[in-house]
Amino acid sequence: MEGGPAEHERAERALGHEVSLVLSPELPGEPLLAASVAGDPPRVRVAWVGDDGEVLARLACPPARPSRARPVSATSVTVELPELDDRLLVSRLAPEAAAALPRVVEAAEPEPVGAGTDGVAIARLDKTAVVTGVGALDGSGEPVGMLVRAGIGELHLGPDGISGRLGASHGMAAGIGAGRWVETELEAEIETGGQIAAPARIPEGLGERRLRIEPEIAHPTAPPTVVSVWGGDERTRLLLRQAAAPLASPETAGPRARAVDVGGFPGVLRARGLVTLVWETDALAFGLQLRGIADPVETALAVARSVHVDPGTES
Repeated sequence: MEGGPAEHERAERALGHEVSLVLSPELPGEPLLAASVAGDPPRVRVAWVGDDGEVLARLACPPARPSRARPVSATSVTVELPELDDRLLVSRLAPEAAAALPRVVEAAEPEPVGAGTDGVAIARLDKTAVVTGVGALDGSGEPVGMLVRAGIGELHLGPDGISGRLGASHGMAAGIGAGRWVETELEAEIETGGQIAAPARIPEGLGERRLRIEPEIAHPTAPPTVVSVWGGDERTRLLLRQAAAPLASPETAGPRARAVDVGGFPGVLRARGLVTLVWETDALAFGLQLRGIADPVETALAVARSVHVDPGTES
């Protein structure tokens, strides 16, 4: 049950920052559960606060950005400490969603959990429950999206520290995945519900473009990704992926990666054997892969900066 003003105040005093959601203890003597959102890209932070104000444990879920196309992100959290034992499904919802509905393998399916401030929704789960997905529901209880198990992150907090895994990413810098080839651009537009962007600059000798439709692994209700491919073999190829923005799992610069500008939008470029470049506009996300081309970094930047996005798709 969601905590009242006094419990919010107690949690904020113990943590030293505002909280988005507080859950009251289920039994006397158990800690408060407090959640907040911070960072860019945003993370849901979870903390357990005892009666005396001591913070018994805290952790931050992997960064994620729910949106209209992908209205829910989630992390399965297990805590096994001498002083604390808990199991949660921590979700964050887009404004279009009002509640999260965990999908689990057990006798009784959990009830929908309403979103608090910042779209945070937390469900307490049985320790043995196997989470298979989480649905996003609107204010009337109708489904508006789904995140399947592959996209749900996992965190385990024990005496030896934190371990776990990230949920499946969009693979915007990946090669060809599961999906099907389409014959015409019109067919691809019907599948994705929007226009297909294309670069004005294509390296010579790559031949005609082929189009492929690939569903999102983690977000089956999101518009599918369209993949444009130039080149006939694995040695020489230009591949451009296009998906709805924002990406739930944003691309970030790090080791062997650098931030670049792509037509006024931030991008992340990697050059490790092959060159990849991922960037987002206001409405679309792109992933470019270049293989077997001279001056690959400069060519990738030139191709990306030549991608034409019709203003009508930037609504």
